[in-house]
Amino acid sequence: MMPELSMHIMDIMENGIAAGAWHLDLFIDIDTQNDTITITVVDNGKGMDTEMIGKAMDPLFSTKKGKGWGLGIPLFIQTAEACDGGFSIMSEKGSYTRVTVTMKLSHIDRPPLGNMTDTIISLIVGHPEIDLYVMVKKGKDKYEFDTRIVREIMGDIDLSTPQVLGALEEDIESGLAELQLND
Repeated sequence: MMPELSMHIMDIMENGIAAGAWHLDLFIDIDTQNDTITITVVDNGKGMDTEMIGKAMDPLFSTKKGKGWGLGIPLFIQTAEACDGGFSIMSEKGSYTRVTVTMKLSHIDRPPLGNMTDTIISLIVGHPEIDLYVMVKKGKDKYEFDTRIVREIMGDIDLSTPQVLGALEEDIESGLAELQLND
């Protein structure tokens, strides 16, 4: 189990990028009435067939050369199940992969969400060319972030330049703080 859910999210998103994705969607739905948190990551990478999905859930399998294990997905599954939740992967070879995790929000073993601002900024710094859409919902309130809109406003400016990153970090931090995520 990773100490923060944001680390699981980063791992799944990096897997998508490694699979050739140039667009990632991240949805986090915090439903206090039903006491659940649902995290969904969708990428437009090369996708997987049924056999590859099975292998992806095996901790002794990795597609990365020189690495004999792939613990990211198995650890996320373990976290979900330990917190009275579930895990699913839907994928179509050559098209997309969708990973969804749901767990009990108040479960004593649920890791905190963690620093989502740093997670989003790290993805932008490491992969300024990708399209990243983020929606975090808590009840009726939500925060949305989309690099396509930022690029439309900013023009040809690289999103990973310090001035742009500072403004993006401030916007993300402020938007997430309004949701009062409290963990």
